[in-house]
Amino acid sequence: MSFCEEDHFGFGGCGGASAAFQCAQLRPDWFETHFRGTPRGMLNYRSAELKLDLDFALSHYRIEHPDVCYLQIGAFDGIQGDPVYPLIVRHSLRGILVEPQKDAFARLKENYAKFSGFRFINAAIAAHDGESILYRIKPEAKGPAWLHQIASFDREVILRHAQMVPNLESMIETEKVRCMSFATLFDEVGLQTVDMLQVDAEGFDAEILRLFDVAKRAPAIVRFEHKHLSTADHADTLAMLVRGGYRFAVCGSDTLAYRYPLAHSSSDCCG
Repeated sequence: MSFCEEDHFGFGGCGGASAAFQCAQLRPDWFETHFRGTPRGMLNYRSAELKLDLDFALSHYRIEHPDVCYLQIGAFDGIQGDPVYPLIVRHSLRGILVEPQKDAFARLKENYAKFSGFRFINAAIAAHDGESILYRIKPEAKGPAWLHQIASFDREVILRHAQMVPNLESMIETEKVRCMSFATLFDEVGLQTVDMLQVDAEGFDAEILRLFDVAKRAPAIVRFEHKHLSTADHADTLAMLVRGGYRFAVCGSDTLAYRYPLAHSSSDCCG
């Protein structure tokens, strides 16, 4: 009998939490059926499991609001690690893409040249208009595919990846970038609101959502990266979304929030 079965699901005694963690790693199927309540037969068809993801939320929203306009903060090159890119054609999406890094921004415009209905802004979102220093990875640096996607106003956010990237500190450089408020952004592109807000801001996601004023602008769908947020910041963000009538789901290292039904649609926001 294994240590998991021996404790009869309770992991009693010394090291109980550790035993649970080991069980989840060593016997994931057993853990799924006994602790998460997954029927054993479903383990053979994981690829067919119905999940609440961005594709699902968009499909449901577009039943009554077929023309979707979205705002993406931290778009990078628009392809690498981008959850929206594979859905552009399927859902006929249009959008406003914001990216502060100049080289990534150039690739973003090139990658999206085949699409219509997109606007591109080379800036970072902040509380006030101006300029600021962005910490980023040198263009010539070699590493994992996601390496150049990490950029932040906080150098320590980049250094959190040091265990995965040898000599990471030597790869960091700075870039002076334009900063703009949401008010300025909306004025510049003629926006009032959007159907969906997508945020990947390397640890500043909670602040971006606060500056956006989700309660006021009320996009139907909000998706943001939570893996760099503190437990308190993530909890506060979820509480804000719940107060606004959103339901949410975890999608890997991101949180997906969906609010339906809606009082309005933003079908003409992208022009």
